[in-house]
Amino acid sequence: MSADLNAALNQARRASASGRALFREGLIPECHSHMVTAQHALIEAWREREPRVAESAESATDPQEQALAALARAGYRRLSRLRAALAATADLNRASLPVDAASLDPQLIWAEVERLTRFSERSFTPPQVRWRTRWRWAAAAVLAGLIALLFVERLRARPHAHASAEYSDDYAAVNTTDGLGATEWLLPSDTLGWLDITLPSARAVHRVRLFNAHNVFYLDRATRDVHVTAFSEKGPVASATGGFKQLDPDQSILDLPLEANDVTRVRIEVLSYFKRGAGLADVEVH
Repeated sequence: MSADLNAALNQARRASASGRALFREGLIPECHSHMVTAQHALIEAWREREPRVAESAESATDPQEQALAALARAGYRRLSRLRAALAATADLNRASLPVDAASLDPQLIWAEVERLTRFSERSFTPPQVRWRTRWRWAAAAVLAGLIALLFVERLRARPHAHASAEYSDDYAAVNTTDGLGATEWLLPSDTLGWLDITLPSARAVHRVRLFNAHNVFYLDRATRDVHVTAFSEKGPVASATGGFKQLDPDQSILDLPLEANDVTRVRIEVLSYFKRGAGLADVEVH
């Protein structure tokens, strides 16, 4: 793209962007002024791009007709609407009326300015640059698709947690499978219950690791004793019992051996708790 064409296109972009900003503020006459500036810059750019496309003496002396002829050669499909927008601009200029007092809707002009700007950007960009841009967009789309696919697969591979009860939505069972020690599942106050961890597919299990809750702001809720059972499709296949020694303000961890094959679900039953209630921060099935 030549320096003159690039300068004209940049002027049109700036004027159009300024017009949109003024329109959002409700400054319609000022918006129209910037849109007309963008229109003039684009017409001048097309006239300078192919100054000898005219076929008649009349059009050879008319810059606007030279620009329209160049646009026709470039394949612009809305020449009739563009002519109407240019005529509307000329009518408003001759009438010297405020834009909001004119009988013709100025948005006809603005819409054609936006369309002509997009067409000019495509047409003035060298084919090599357009080709590279398309490949970049295609590569970005493929990468985004792969990331989305990996994300979906990761969600599918993550165990699902379900509990007998929850203190509130902020302390839901799903917090035990998010890998974050700062989030916790809590049972309602003074209540025993259970937590089920459903695996995405049947597999061998060797141990279960429990990260205890402690309700960080109050330090008044944590699990004491638990009974853990592994289930296959046929029923229970292994179990273990254990307990945490104390309510610890730091992260307490309890490892329970649990050897079993074809495990599809693990249930953690809360047998007792510290202070006001029970809960767990995280559960890992290995």
